[in-house]
Amino acid sequence: MEHSRFVILFFIFFSLAGLFVALSSSNGMSSSNDTQEWRTTLLDPEMAPENIKPLVMQGFRILFDTKKHAPQYAGDEISCTNCHFNCGNTFGGENNGISLVGVTKKYPRAILDNPHYTLEERINACFTKSLNGKPVPLKSKEMKAMIAYLEWISKGVSNQAPWLGLKKLRSHAIPNAEKGNALYQQHCAACHGKDGEGQLRPDNLKYPPLWGNHSFNQAAGMNDLPTLAAFIYDNMPYQEPRLTVEEVLDIAAYITSQPRPIEIRTP
Repeated sequence: MEHSRFVILFFIFFSLAGLFVALSSSNGMSSSNDTQEWRTTLLDPEMAPENIKPLVMQGFRILFDTKKHAPQYAGDEISCTNCHFNCGNTFGGENNGISLVGVTKKYPRAILDNPHYTLEERINACFTKSLNGKPVPLKSKEMKAMIAYLEWISKGVSNQAPWLGLKKLRSHAIPNAEKGNALYQQHCAACHGKDGEGQLRPDNLKYPPLWGNHSFNQAAGMNDLPTLAAFIYDNMPYQEPRLTVEEVLDIAAYITSQPRPIEIRTP
């Protein structure tokens, strides 16, 4: 009898233990092996090892003020950090822009007709579309610096980092550019200008232009209405994102309906 009771208690104990592990996993708790996949702190580029620090810091400066530090390749008045806040050294989400922490682990990747799309190619897509400029030569010091910076801030991060990219918005609302105009003037014009022209900030950096000759071109990701709406929803107004899904869809419809440069493809 005692032996039977022990067997029953043993079975109950391990059944409950297994249930706890299963529930822990489903609630976002993880094993020690899983936790090694993520970081909870950001790596300061100033703390990079001395042998790579100059290149890492140059990469940081290019992302921070692209027009100043890569003038021969940047074609508009936008810097990488205007979308990738703090030069991408964030965990994304509300008001932290589009994270770049871990981005080096996502490339090369297969896209459309290119089975080996590299990070350098992705960077140049940003330069030719979002920055309306020219591709950065693959062996140039500027490209090597940007890659060094991205590799440093991505150090130790899994290729499944959950903070990369923008969250898709769900709505059945039909975007209305006319309503978006009114909302833009109310919530956006103070920084980005009544006519989307952008303006200098007190620190001599610029609130980026959102349309016109000095903004991103027609092929840029931010000229895609759902992408722009998702960015606005998490990040705007700056430091106080408070707009509804329907409102950001209307604002995005208004902004993407405005004139902007066409992409000039280079051989």
